[in-house]
Amino acid sequence: MDSPAPLPSPVSTPTSRKEELRQTLRERRRRLSGQEQHTAAAALANQVLRWLQAAPGTGCIAAYLSVPPEPGTGELLPALIEAGYDVVVPVCEAQYQLSWVSWKPGVELAKSPRAPLWEPVGERRHFTAVMPFRLVLVPGLGMDVRGSRIGQGGGYYDRFLAQLRLEQPDADRLGYVYDEELLAPGIIETTPLDMPLNGVFTPSGLHSVG
Repeated sequence: MDSPAPLPSPVSTPTSRKEELRQTLRERRRRLSGQEQHTAAAALANQVLRWLQAAPGTGCIAAYLSVPPEPGTGELLPALIEAGYDVVVPVCEAQYQLSWVSWKPGVELAKSPRAPLWEPVGERRHFTAVMPFRLVLVPGLGMDVRGSRIGQGGGYYDRFLAQLRLEQPDADRLGYVYDEELLAPGIIETTPLDMPLNGVFTPSGLHSVG
C-alpha cells in the first residue's frame, strides 16, 4: 500500500482549516471517474466480506446508503444480505441525531428532508433497539492513521458514536474511504467532540489505527 496521502497544511483557524480540507477532499472525489468509483466499490465490498468471514461474531451491521462520488455501498449491501447478515442504515433526525431502519434489496426509499440523500422507509429505531452491532461502517471524507475522521460537517455520526461508546464500547467502528483518503497524522484537526475509529477499510485492505 502507498504511504498515507499528504495534503498541504491549511492556515488560519481550526474551523477554516477543517472546511478547507473538506473542500480539498470533495474536489478529489469529484475527479474520480465512474469506472474508478465502481472498481473501488467492488474492492471495498470484498474487503468487508473477507473481514467478516475471518472474524465471526454476532449482531447486525450498521452501514449506509452511499451517494456518488462517495465510496459505494451499492455492491456491499446486497452481498451482506445474501451472506445472511441483518443490515440497518441511518435516517437523519432532528437535532442531528440518527435513527436506524432495516435495509433489504427493493426497500422503498424517500428523499431526506435534512440531508442530500435517500433514506429507507420503515420503522425507525434508536440504535439501542438494534444492538448489538457486529460492525459499524462509518462514512467520511477522510481518516488518518490515528483513527481521526473528517466528515461532511453535520456531526450526526460523532453524536451517534459518542453514545455508542457508552452503550457498546467494544463495537467495531471502521471507516470506509478510498485509498487516497487515508491521511497522514496531523492533517485532520480534532476536538473532544470528534469520535475516533478503530480501523479503516479502503479498497486495498483494512488498516489498523492508533
